[in-house]
Amino acid sequence: MPLWGFLMSFLAAAMWAASPIMVNSGLARAGCSIHEVNPFRAVSFLAASAAVALISCGGKIPVVTSPLAWVYFFFSVITSYTLGDLFFFLAIREMGVSLAIPVANSYPILVIFTSWLMLGEPVTPKLIWGVAVVVGGLLLLRFGGEKAEHGEKPRYGAGRLMRGFSFALGGGLCWALASPVTKIAMNISQLGAAEITFYRAFAFMIVTLVVRILTVKFRRSATRPLSSVPPAAAAYFLSAAVVGLCFGSVVYAKCISAMPVAVVTAITATSPFLAALYGRFVLKESLAKPQWCGIVMIIAGSIVVGL
Repeated sequence: MPLWGFLMSFLAAAMWAASPIMVNSGLARAGCSIHEVNPFRAVSFLAASAAVALISCGGKIPVVTSPLAWVYFFFSVITSYTLGDLFFFLAIREMGVSLAIPVANSYPILVIFTSWLMLGEPVTPKLIWGVAVVVGGLLLLRFGGEKAEHGEKPRYGAGRLMRGFSFALGGGLCWALASPVTKIAMNISQLGAAEITFYRAFAFMIVTLVVRILTVKFRRSATRPLSSVPPAAAAYFLSAAVVGLCFGSVVYAKCISAMPVAVVTAITATSPFLAALYGRFVLKESLAKPQWCGIVMIIAGSIVVGL
């Protein structure tokens, strides 16, 4: 496996750690719901990915005519950017960045199974150890902060933690389904990393428009006009899509085109540690020592199962 693939996988991890943090910062400033996030992300994702694809293809993006490829494009964006990210943002709302990101990013364990079922990628004996380590880390994250130090009241109640964990695991499951589907779409369409990202961005724009129309029609009370979102918050949403969805997706697609999905996904799982540091020192989200151990275990287990 090429060295550049490992380095670019770590770069994708850094981008994916920064993206949800930017979204969370925008939500904090806007006071709006998560229903206003994706319309902004879809616009900047499509614009940035189109620019990257045009540069990569010399000004002419190949046309995809395979209906099956389009099915996989839409399936991958619905499971990842729509459902997966929705669950993820809900998890952040319930239990904060420091806890939500490590739990959701335990999905490499699930990717091992989905890659085996859908792509035939091998499962090694290390899988059972990786699963045990990650599960142990999740348990430490869930229960390691129940008793705060010096008798302080825990930051999040048991009910919010349970909802947050459920949302985060749901998001991880959706991402795990999307990863091998993305590689199948690449194999069918024979597109490069930049082109596949553009078509996924195009599919995401269509899905986002449909979801927005349905949400406004049937759940108007849960939404607000996009024009009322503060410019600072909109800038965070737009930038998060460029960093995480566009550049992060291009780098990730480039990596999985040359390396097994499980390996790349395991390396990108190191992003929770960066997010936890940000949550601790910038957002002032306190974590108990057992929870820090849980984050390290999740990262270590996720890496082990793919290497």
